[in-house]
Amino acid sequence: MDALNIPAELDHLIITVPDLEEGIAAVEAVTGVRAVPGGRHPGLGTANALLGLAPTGWADGAHTYLEILGPDPQQEVPADGTLPLDAHLAEGLTLQTWAIHPAAFLAKIAAANTAGIDFGEVRDMSRETAEGELLEWRLTSRSPLPHEGAQPFLIDWGESTHPAEAALPTLELLEFRVETPQPDAAREVLEVLGAGDTEVVEGSECRLRAKLRGPGGLLEF
Repeated sequence: MDALNIPAELDHLIITVPDLEEGIAAVEAVTGVRAVPGGRHPGLGTANALLGLAPTGWADGAHTYLEILGPDPQQEVPADGTLPLDAHLAEGLTLQTWAIHPAAFLAKIAAANTAGIDFGEVRDMSRETAEGELLEWRLTSRSPLPHEGAQPFLIDWGESTHPAEAALPTLELLEFRVETPQPDAAREVLEVLGAGDTEVVEGSECRLRAKLRGPGGLLEF
């Protein structure tokens, strides 16, 4: 597959699950690779596990990863029942949304505002890794997700170590694309946000498609 089919600014893909341990086991059962603990999101009710991604056509050392996000059994669910990135809506393994890391984060925010793109708000966030390291980042946040998760959110890791720089077990990312009833409009939005090289195809609804491969098999969404 041509490297241009997988956007160069892809930061990570997010799978949401109703039960984190069961989600980790389900991914392992299909791919043969087990995700490692990422960390908890204090006060938000979620925790995650991570796998590195090696996109087809990318140079060695490129940074992207897969986040498995679900309810944290050691936290209370927020009072309104809403979890970050609409994780409370997950049924089984759901490729919920994706993140991009444009080099000029604030410039892309300004451009999105000028273009009238609804990305929500910019929020500062943090979590501790399983090793106790504090990660801090800022991202765009909107609930419900824009275009049902097919529109990416923007993320800026600042001075923090990117999660994909850790020694994560890795899957191959063979394909990634956006499906939408309005592909031309979606391409215009992605161009403004900094992911204009994303493959966009027409479909009956907004959704993400991806193929990930491990030694045990192929995981498709």
